Formats: sequence, C-alpha cells, structure tokens
Amino acid sequence: MKNHYFLLIVFLLTSCTQVFGASATPALEINTPTPTTQIIVTADTALIFPGVDLSGKILIYTSETVQLANSDGTSPVLIHTIESPLPMTSLSSDGAEFAYFDGNFLYVKDVLTGTLSTWNREIMGSIGGQLKWSPDGAKIALACSTPGEPTTSLCLVDKSGNIEYLVKKENIADKETSPDYFIEVQDWSRDGSKIIFLYYAPSEKGQKQDFSIYYYDTLSKTTQLVLDGNSQSIIFQIRQVNISPDNKTLLISGISEDSLFKIFVLDMDTLGIALLQLKQLPDSSYVNPVWSSDSCCYYVGVEQDNIYQYTVVADLAGNILRTLDIQGAVLQWIK
Repeated sequence: MKNHYFLLIVFLLTSCTQVFGASATPALEINTPTPTTQIIVTADTALIFPGVDLSGKILIYTSETVQLANSDGTSPVLIHTIESPLPMTSLSSDGAEFAYFDGNFLYVKDVLTGTLSTWNREIMGSIGGQLKWSPDGAKIALACSTPGEPTTSLCLVDKSGNIEYLVKKENIADKETSPDYFIEVQDWSRDGSKIIFLYYAPSEKGQKQDFSIYYYDTLSKTTQLVLDGNSQSIIFQIRQVNISPDNKTLLISGISEDSLFKIFVLDMDTLGIALLQLKQLPDSSYVNPVWSSDSCCYYVGVEQDNIYQYTVVADLAGNILRTLDIQGAVLQWIK
C-alpha cells in the first residue's frame, strides 16, 4: 500500500511543500439509495418537451482556442489561446473569469483584462475530471492531491489559496480504500446545492469498469450514492456526468458494450437508467453532452467512424432540434 501511495505522489506532484490553509475534513454521512431500477427504453417512449429555450452563451474548445459564442454557435469571441492541451477548463457563471489547470497550478484569467492569477499557493496534483466554479464565483471544485493529502480528494480552492477537502477516499465506505480508485469532479448544480463526482477504478479496453456516481450536498455536507455501476449492465465504461438545471436528471456519457459512445439518462427521483438514442442518427457515437439553459435540451457532439462530425441540440426524446456549425466542442453553457 505504501508503495502505491508513493507512486501516486510521484505521478501527480512534481515537488512537495508545506500545506497552507487546508480545512479539516467534515464528518460525512453516506446515504445509500434503494436498488437501482434498470430501465432500458427507446427514444420513442421518452417525453417530448414542447418548448426550447436556447438563450445564453456557450463555451467552445478547439485545438488552439477557447471561445465564447452565442447559444447557436454564432459570433464566437476568443477568450484564451491554447499553447498546450488543457483538459480541465471552466468559465465562471457570469462569464468574467476563465479557469484552467496546468502544470500543478490552478490559473484564473480575467476575461476582460487578460490578467492571470494563480489560486493555489502550493503544488497541487489532479488525476483529471472537470473544473467547476461555484455559482457565486468564489470557489472552484476539482479532484486534487497535495503533499499533505497525497490521495485524490474532492477539493474546493478559493482565490486565497485555501484548500478544503470535502470528500476523501476513506469517506466512501462502500468501496475499498485502494490506490487503484480515484475521485473525479463532474459537475456543480446551477443552484449550488450538489457537486457530482465519480469514484472509479481505471479499466482496460474492452473490460467493464468499476465505478459509482455520487453527489456531495453542500448544505447538509453529506455524500449520496446515486448509481453503483455494478448494479447495471448498459454502461460499460463511464466518461462524463452532467446534472440538469432543475436537478432532476443526469446526462451520462459512456461506452456501451458495442464500444460506441452513448448517452444515458438517469432520473434522480427513481434512479432509473434510460439509453437515449438520437432518432435521426441511430448508429452514431455521441460525445460530450452539455445541458442548455433548459432542462429539456442539451448540446452533444456527433461522431461517425471515430471522426468528430458536428454538434447538435437535442431533447430527451431523442429529437434533433438544431444542427450547429461549430468548429470545436461545446464545453459549457453560460447564462
């Protein structure tokens, strides 16, 4: 076990310094839901929403730039030039600050002035996942490790460099505390009440992944298990999870047993899972779903023959509402 922890530190951290401003870990209550009801449905049986609201802005990522565009992809404005791949990026809810993680540091750029600041005062590692701003723009959630906490945790970082460890591996009682398992932040609900995260073990290609989906309740400071991946058979490997604006639905991007990227829908009340197929494109792969301003609809990238094709706006019935001319991937909706 010690050897595993040493390897993780070497992998995630380039050097070790004193930990500053780390908050004590709160006592967590783990709530286990009733057994998941696996509902495999076709798009034809899903509810069709009558209204479509495509207001707001969207964040678009290309190989060289990050752009902020209208909700239909028009009038893109450059907000950041990419010098090296940035898998972890996020824009604050007011569109004023752009955050990214690079080389063990969390950087925040003022979109208007271009001023760049470093939020963490110590070396910090991350296994990956998402960066997510709090709705008030005061903190950023990510999976992190530090010299004082060398195993991956669900962390909050503020502009003063303080790190709060919300969930550690030992807080998750239904899995072994093993160096082979990791935490990844996925989403922060728009009302600020829930932080969605994964707890998983990496898997080899073609093997079913061991994963669970949780949320951390920011009000009660408790952790709730939403889905144990072992209780279902339609998601073979998980890639991404997003919570709807009304907190009622999870969009799950994952790989099915046929090795295609698919979208799965999880009802937060019943915990039932639905396989969602786009009616006009039944044999394509769907990647990177992102909720729009309305809980009915989402942006999603379409791939055919492992080549990224275009972005569409679709609803939970599997209807394609609009095809967008976007040269890149939609990462985020901004009000």
